[in-house]
Formats: sequence, structure tokens, C-alpha cells
Amino acid sequence: MTLAFALTPARRFELIFLFGVLTVFSPLAIDMYLPALPTIAADFHVSISAIEHSLASYFLGVAIGQAVVGPVSDRFGRRWPLMVGLGLYALGSAVCALAPGPLSLDTARFVQAMGGCAGSVLARACVRDIFPPGEAARIFAQMLLVLSVSPLFAPLFGGWLLLIGSWRDLFWIQGGLAALTVAALYFRLPESHPGSDRAIHPIAVMRDYMTIGRDRRFLGYVMAATLSSAGLFVYLTGWAHVVIDIFHIPPQYFGFTFLANGIGLIVVSQVTARLLHHRPAPHLLQWALAAQAFFAAMALLFAWSGWGGIYGLMPWLFLYCSLVGAVSPTASGLALMGFGTSAGMASALMGIIVSGGGSIASLAMGAATPATPVPMAALMCLCGVAAMAANHFWSAPVLEPAAPNR
Repeated sequence: MTLAFALTPARRFELIFLFGVLTVFSPLAIDMYLPALPTIAADFHVSISAIEHSLASYFLGVAIGQAVVGPVSDRFGRRWPLMVGLGLYALGSAVCALAPGPLSLDTARFVQAMGGCAGSVLARACVRDIFPPGEAARIFAQMLLVLSVSPLFAPLFGGWLLLIGSWRDLFWIQGGLAALTVAALYFRLPESHPGSDRAIHPIAVMRDYMTIGRDRRFLGYVMAATLSSAGLFVYLTGWAHVVIDIFHIPPQYFGFTFLANGIGLIVVSQVTARLLHHRPAPHLLQWALAAQAFFAAMALLFAWSGWGGIYGLMPWLFLYCSLVGAVSPTASGLALMGFGTSAGMASALMGIIVSGGGSIASLAMGAATPATPVPMAALMCLCGVAAMAANHFWSAPVLEPAAPNR
């Protein structure tokens, strides 16, 4: 059910911006500390692959946290689960800043992720609550304008902060931003879902998740988004090692290699928002996935041949990552189109599957310390081709699937 809100243009802009901010916390927790991975490894006297496990720990926490926050928000509403989740994110950030070793860092990152995932899950659910279903993909693309700031500036900021402070300061900053956002939510976020009598017993929750997951159209779009995003997770996990250890670029300049990706996300997401006004979303998704697969294959070719070094590799990675700005919002909008009172659970299940795929991809990339960029490019190519295949073979001509109601 879409609630009736009197949305002036200014209020509409404010809500979209606020929802965009909510989606930033998980990417911020990843992007900001990427330049610090070698520094943390040196501080703890371990290999960088041991510190890369903290990325997999974060992705795992996101997957599990979403399984909880989705049904809780459908039962009790969106505002308080959001504020409690970001409070937990702030607590996890503080524990990360105080971590004495890799194991405690992994644990704290898991806690941080359990809270931070509430932002992305419930931002999507709030959009589905407030705006008409057909507008969701376009709103998600507009929200990406805010989300794109993270890969644009966070790694650059993190790298330069290492020159004047400690890697631990990165986590104190993340916790402080979460606390400020909680205050903004308290005063400016309306309750978009009044709650329901949906059972939150684990067996009932599992049954409802299974009902949503059996929807062929939902699962097809989610799998395409998952495999496409898995390539991005591979890039996020392996790129710091490739840039700093293989190509010997100083950590403070690492963020510049992310600038183009952030600009690409902004441009592609806003072009996608405009195209969705007059082009069918499924066709747009097909073309974006096909282009991603091609660009990943070119990245593998340049990584294997060594042509142009890092400058020959970066353009293809830029194009692959930029197209996430088309794939992610379009697939999300299509997947959630048929869910009203179950929007929280549908959004959570989508997040669980995407994050679970990201965890597997991150673990695969972090399992070794490669001497060349070929393994990273090969995994990205595999993800891109698999995403295109999933969208092609898992499609179903269902427009408005029935959602489970209680």
C-alpha cells in the first residue's frame, strides 16, 4: 500500500536526498578504509589478505542484518528500526577504532554492518511506501546521485587522512556521521509504514521469505543485480592491492583512481533516471548488463596482456563500475514493483542475496595475494557474463506478482 503524502517539490527533494544519505553508510564503511588496508596490515603485522577478510565480515553482517530488519520494519514501521540500526552502526564504528587486532576488527565490522544495512534496506522500502510503484526505479536512480559521492570522495579522503592521522580516525568519523543522521531522521523522516499484524516468529518469517523468493520475476532481477554487483565487490576487495602493491602508487593517491568511477556512477545513474521516463526498464537493463559483460571481458584482456599497465586497465574497470548506476536501480525497481505491505521483506531479501553474493565474491578475491591484476579481472568477467545470462534465462513475463500478506 502506498501512503498518501503531500509532497511539495522541496519536500520530495528532501526525502530523496535523505533516502540517498541512508544508502551511503555501508559504501562509506567500505570505500573510506580501502586506502588503509595495507597500513592496517602493517600495524597488526599480518598479510593484507588477513585484513581483506574484514571486508567479507562486513558483507556477511549486512546479509544477516537485513534478514532481521526487513520483517521487523514490516511489523513495527520504518523509523525506529532505522534509528536503532544507525545507532548500532555508530557503536560498531567505535569498536573498530579501538580494535587491537584482526579478529576484533572482523567482529566489530560485523556489528557495524548489522546496523548499517538498515539504511539501504529501509530507504528502498520507504520509497516503495511513499511513491507509486512505477516510479521506484527512477527514484532509486536519483538516490544514486547521493550514493555516488562515496566512491567519488571517500577513498580520496581516507588516503589523505592517513597522512595526518591514524586509520582509526576513519572509523571515528563514520560513527559521528551516523549519530548526526539519527538526529536528522528523528526530526525529518515521516513514518511511511504504520506497521501490520505480520508474524515475526522465525518460522513465519522464513515462510514469507520463501514466498517472495519463489516469485520468478523477483528472483530473476535480483540474481542479475547480485551477479553484476559481485563484480563490483571483487573490484572493491582487490583494487587497493592492485594499485598500491602491484603498481606501487602511494596510498594518498589511491583515491584518485576512484574519482572516475564516482563520476561515472553519477552520470550513468542520472541518464538512467531520464531514460526510464520513456524507455521500458527491462530493455534498458538488458543492454546495461550486456555492456558490463563486454567491458569486463576487455578488462581481462588488458590485465592478461599488460597493455598500458594500470592506465590500460582502468578505463574498462571504470565502464563496468559506472554501469552499476544503471543496473542496480533498474533491477531494484523492477524486483520490488509488485510488493506493497511486504516491501520491507522484499527489499531485505534482495539485500541479503546481493550482500551474500558480495561476501562470496569478496572471499574469493581475498583468498590469495595475486602478483598480477588478472585474477581480479577474471572474476569480474565471470560475474558480468553470469549476470547477463541470469537476466536472459531467468526472465518471466509477470507484471504485478502477488505479495504475501498477513
